[in-house]
Amino acid sequence: MAVRLIAILITDVLNPLFVISLALFASIGYILTLLMPVTIEIWQAALWVCTLIPLMGLSAGVYAKWKQGVYVNSRASRRMILPVIPLLVLAPAVLAVLSSPVLQISYHGDIHSAHIHQLLYGSTPIDNVYIPAYPPNYYWLYHAYLAAIARMTSLGPPFVAAVVNAVAVFSSLLWIAQMLVMLKLGRRRTLYLGALVLFVYSALNIAGILNLLTYLGDENIPYTLRAMSLEGADGRLHSVLGKVLNFTSMGVGIAIFSAAWCACVKIVKHNVDLMSLVLVSACGVAALAVREIAALYIAAALLGGLAVTGGIRLIGRPGKAGEMLGFWHELKSKAAPMTLLLWFAISLVLSIPLIKYNLDIVSSWQNGRPFDFPIGIPGSANISMIAAAVLLLIPLFILQCVFVWRKRNYEQYFIQISCLIALLLTAALELPDRNQYKGVYFLTMLMAVSALFALQTMQNSDKKRWRQVGWMIQALLLMLVFSQVIYANRHYIDRARFPRYELQYDGAHVVIDGFGEGHSSASSWIRENTPPDAAVIAPLNSFTHLNVLYERLPYFLQSPSSESVGHIPGYDKRARELKLFYNQETAIEDYEIVQENMLKHFPGRAMYAIVKDEEVSLEVMRQRGARLVYEHAGDGANVYWLNPEAGD
Repeated sequence: MAVRLIAILITDVLNPLFVISLALFASIGYILTLLMPVTIEIWQAALWVCTLIPLMGLSAGVYAKWKQGVYVNSRASRRMILPVIPLLVLAPAVLAVLSSPVLQISYHGDIHSAHIHQLLYGSTPIDNVYIPAYPPNYYWLYHAYLAAIARMTSLGPPFVAAVVNAVAVFSSLLWIAQMLVMLKLGRRRTLYLGALVLFVYSALNIAGILNLLTYLGDENIPYTLRAMSLEGADGRLHSVLGKVLNFTSMGVGIAIFSAAWCACVKIVKHNVDLMSLVLVSACGVAALAVREIAALYIAAALLGGLAVTGGIRLIGRPGKAGEMLGFWHELKSKAAPMTLLLWFAISLVLSIPLIKYNLDIVSSWQNGRPFDFPIGIPGSANISMIAAAVLLLIPLFILQCVFVWRKRNYEQYFIQISCLIALLLTAALELPDRNQYKGVYFLTMLMAVSALFALQTMQNSDKKRWRQVGWMIQALLLMLVFSQVIYANRHYIDRARFPRYELQYDGAHVVIDGFGEGHSSASSWIRENTPPDAAVIAPLNSFTHLNVLYERLPYFLQSPSSESVGHIPGYDKRARELKLFYNQETAIEDYEIVQENMLKHFPGRAMYAIVKDEEVSLEVMRQRGARLVYEHAGDGANVYWLNPEAGD
């Protein structure tokens, strides 16, 4: 009984709760931001409310189903653990990230931590982390979610992000498993189902593992995941684990997409209920808040696939158009029209502000220029990227197109049409900062299910040779997927065991141990002795994770891509100012102009600078009017207060 209850709790309560609570938290929190400054205490209260209310609703729904005998056939047995066994191959990489602070902040952790620290110490709206005093150009509601959890748990933000991403991975796997069972591609409580779930989730670039054959016999096999990248591929598409285990919200975005996909399959099968609609709308809202490209693929590929599939069914059976509304009659029997109207109204109210939120982010990227919708003629770079990422799935996708043309199976129509829409969208999309590659993750998952349908048709063929070929291809694909994940595990384990520098947590803070290039003790002093809203000046070539340590906004942070800040007029100017600031030969008159420009962006706020002796001497800094507030303790970095009059 206990095992049965736990299974029901996870699948029917906690997994939907993850998406629904995130959608409510982000949308309500942003609406509050439009009305007033929102502090971390308000974000924290919002998370409690947006978790507890849907938790009670989902629990009540499960209890009602239990009383009605819906779960009578869901007997507990030892076989329930079987699908989990193949998925344990993902565990080493997940555990490595959870145990290693270095891995947790390795992938732009400094940028994401800077967003979170603003939310922890200040109020929204927040600043652009590359160039404070300008609007943010990143989707920061995800960071508000992490900040609220960090405050509630007193854990370090990078660790919180790692835990949330681990939960997102588990959530995705569970949604995919439910979907495959509904599509009759796998049976519950089997090892085979677990293997298929791993294939769908990790099918990205499975041909890339063949690249490693060139290193056979070589003792120096590289541990970098980029070694798997095929020619023409985007280097970031080496493995799905390489994206879902870093600080970004892509792992959460994939979980949201998986949940929406599962709900859409239920609708296609006419197994629709109010919960399916709530889940689809919650996924759309959550995606708008934390992973905009997931919202695009949910709307275009999944909902577009539903619409086109419905149109095909109507055209193919015009005399039975009433069947198209069968799901509506079924839905009305489960929920009153007023309930459905209320659901629609709530979805609209929560979605519209988030559309504004996305437009504001885009506007900050465009710096006021008219926004051109980034769809055009498919470029050769996009085609090469897609071909490399799904190379082994393309023949099966084409074969399934032939198979599905001969059938009247609308579930397979839906998958295939969604695939085609996603393929066209990914090929033609041109997002800033080359971010269109993220759509390949969703495309690959759709194509993986399409491939499974093609293989299932072959395996069920009357011809023995077709059956044999189908099973052989599937065995090969599964072998490649497991090999790829095992290699990714090696990468994460090696990086966790042999880091280039040591990071650890001191309570909720990241501290550095044994880093010899300076700034570590100075950054710790800044974190403990300066106001949370202080701005910090550091050289252009600063240690990349420095602002993780001092938890203050840098006056200027180098962007890894000029596309994200290239249209901000003050960006290049600040870079030039820093060069003058750290030049000991800069004349006092020129320095005063630089300092005046710096201070005008932060009225009433303290500004500090980390300066090494060899960069600018103590004597010169005093001539400039700076006050020495911390003298280096062996690493050569001093801290100066540039505007002491602000606190006098």
